[in-house]
Amino acid sequence: MGAGRRAPLRVVTMLLAVDIGNIHIGLGVHDGERWVARFRVRTVPEKTPDEYAVLLEGLFARENRSLRTVNGTIVASVVPPLTEVFRKLCEEVIGCRFLSLGPGVRTGLDLRVDHPSEVGADLVANAVAAYARFEETCIVVDFGTATTFSAVAAPGVFVGVSIAPGLEVAAEALARRAAQLPAVPLAPPRRAIGRNTREAMQSGLIYGYVGLVEGLIRLIQAELGGEARTIATGAYAEPIVSLTDLIETHDPWLTLEGLRLIAERNRYP
Repeated sequence: MGAGRRAPLRVVTMLLAVDIGNIHIGLGVHDGERWVARFRVRTVPEKTPDEYAVLLEGLFARENRSLRTVNGTIVASVVPPLTEVFRKLCEEVIGCRFLSLGPGVRTGLDLRVDHPSEVGADLVANAVAAYARFEETCIVVDFGTATTFSAVAAPGVFVGVSIAPGLEVAAEALARRAAQLPAVPLAPPRRAIGRNTREAMQSGLIYGYVGLVEGLIRLIQAELGGEARTIATGAYAEPIVSLTDLIETHDPWLTLEGLRLIAERNRYP
């Protein structure tokens, strides 16, 4: 480079990706090259934009970053009231652009289902990230409030979903509806045949869900025409993933990566 000439400055685009679920909100900050920070907080629909701003400012400060450096926010939400809260947070408090994943947003997926508008934004983001990773037919298992199985066929066709009750929902229902059964930690017991109430419940919940997951994966693979790559995400994935060989990859931040890819495909922000 000749004397006196400077390399052009790279314009840093700070993207805030937000996955608003019923239990947790996942947040990630991407600078155009890598994720520089990721957080997970409890979903509290009653919080105001100002309250979430205070929370995020504290999280950003912990990483020696400023919330005011965010240029744009992309959101996948299954909690409609919080979609509007984050819109106001972005546009009125932070002063950045806001994009909510929904109809009209380019994803690169072909949604071949009866009612595309009914497909959750988080499922779309998961499918985008999974297909970008594998570039072949795949299944995404998301362990959240519900346990969902999203089927994506080559070349990027969202075929459909199977939905089962989530692991925690099942555990809470069992403890609530059966007077003599307590709440138990969601961890695998030492054996399938429980020798006390706690072990018996953990066996049925954890090993029972392994059976559910493996059974549905096999059925979906068969309907997809054979083999399909598998990836898991979601707050309750860990105790199940460690007990099955049918899930080959676990990515707790898969939804955020899908949002980043969708933002890129929309040349946003």
